[in-house]
Amino acid sequence: MSLLEVRNLNAGYGRIQVLWDVSIDVEPNQVVALVGANGAGKTTLLRALTGMIRIRSGSIHFQGHEMAGSAIESIVDLGIAHVPEGRRLFMGLTVRENLLLGGWRKNNRDLTRVIELFPALGERLNQTASTMSGGEQQMCAIGRGLMSMPTLLLIDELSLGLAPKTVDEIVARLPQIAASGTAVLLVEQDIDIALSVSERAYVVETGRITRSGPSRELLTDRSIQEAYLGLSPG
Repeated sequence: MSLLEVRNLNAGYGRIQVLWDVSIDVEPNQVVALVGANGAGKTTLLRALTGMIRIRSGSIHFQGHEMAGSAIESIVDLGIAHVPEGRRLFMGLTVRENLLLGGWRKNNRDLTRVIELFPALGERLNQTASTMSGGEQQMCAIGRGLMSMPTLLLIDELSLGLAPKTVDEIVARLPQIAASGTAVLLVEQDIDIALSVSERAYVVETGRITRSGPSRELLTDRSIQEAYLGLSPG
């Protein structure tokens, strides 16, 4: 059984349906990418997985538990953490305080894992989050998610607003996070980055999964290159 198993998921907002029969799997210790254009439904899927919006039909199984309809707190307790688009840190609090809030439900106050992954945060524990660079804030947001000791980390638009060098630095940590016991579902508009770091990927278009497979195969697929990487047919 997969760590996360989503089958025929339909969800949306009010009368507007965004997701149509979405099915994905995430295995333990795996980095999986969910890629597609802006507005394709990627963020909506993460919100459905974490109980932020109600699903209309379908199933979400995590470690054998049916998650559909569960409270957000229960989902966190079962081992899913969500790093939202735009980071959403508590900007008036210090880095240390933001991280400790992430570990609150698990009574986790050990910052060792986060600081080993992102040494820059260790130098800024007493610094107010609002005074850090965008890259450091993204590190803090991922670290806050890891403080809940999840077995699955959902990251929404990691590269948004960040310099390429900073993105590369953060993305390089994802396989290490997965290997240590926290699988990663990466939602990313930059398909080149997402397919380069992940093992498996799903392509979302207008709320539907249109392609899936090993990331290396998708990265070399001519139709993917033409549609998302700007390469001309030839």
